[in-house]
Amino acid sequence: MKKSHIQKIIREEFVNILREQTLIKEAFQDPIARMLAKTSGTNNRYLKFFNQVAKSYDIAFDKLPKGSFQKVMPGSPLTKKGMAFWYIKGNKDNPYAGSNWFSQTLEGPAVLAVTIDNKIAYISSQGVGPGKTRQSIPAGKATKGTMQVKKLKELADAVYVLDLETYRGGTTGLKSARATLKLGKDKFTDDKAWKRANLERYDDILKSRIGGRDQVDRYVAEIVKMANQAVSDAVSGVLKQDKYGDIVTTINGNEVEVRSVTDSMTRALDTYKRYIQYENQEDEESQNPGAPGYRNYYDKQKKEYALELKQYYIGFKKGKLKRY
Repeated sequence: MKKSHIQKIIREEFVNILREQTLIKEAFQDPIARMLAKTSGTNNRYLKFFNQVAKSYDIAFDKLPKGSFQKVMPGSPLTKKGMAFWYIKGNKDNPYAGSNWFSQTLEGPAVLAVTIDNKIAYISSQGVGPGKTRQSIPAGKATKGTMQVKKLKELADAVYVLDLETYRGGTTGLKSARATLKLGKDKFTDDKAWKRANLERYDDILKSRIGGRDQVDRYVAEIVKMANQAVSDAVSGVLKQDKYGDIVTTINGNEVEVRSVTDSMTRALDTYKRYIQYENQEDEESQNPGAPGYRNYYDKQKKEYALELKQYYIGFKKGKLKRY
């Protein structure tokens, strides 16, 4: 082989490595998004999937906050709505391979397939959607014999679900929670619109509750109240900035960044939404005496979200918020 050919191969491989690192190491805030990208990092088709989803649904994956993805069991009803990533932790036998030798083993960790609203997702140059076209290919490993949801339920070890409507439109869910709020070294406007958006979102979440109200509701109500007050205090009079130029406010005598207030507010409402979703699922499953496993699962998840909301509440009460 000529020296020039060897140099060309090395150059091409170096370019591929750079491309892979750029895609895999995007500033994903959500650890599950990072894991999914890294898990299938050698699968160019899957990397294309992230890009095509952004094109089809206008979702900025690097802006998705921690907690955007939910890990659920393969049989969970939550897999039927939104985008679901069917994941295997390691190698396993494929009982649906038939006589196809290349499909006998499903190599993991990997994403077997992706579904959108409980239908297999396909990629094409036009984007990503739950329908197959002449130019489209299925997302994930798409191993022969496995491309049916009922089979994925048997094969997957876990499913990671993303609520498309919450983040559709360039992370619309995040933007709507903040309304027209502007953050920066010298801009901070429209705190009333931000307050109004928070209250409306809180009311909408409450309306989705099936059962009664409890301590968690009071935690969230107080969080909304304290966050709105902190933002209002920040923009009343002369803006106060720290040594880095970030706008600050005061909660319980402690100085905190307004950015931390708004981020904590958004994350708390996202957590509250999931708490109520699990509570509603638990309530519905209580009508089905033959499915105690699901009820126990929903109860466990609900308690975890309740504890997380309590921690948000304590943070606001003490004026000690995480810096995101």
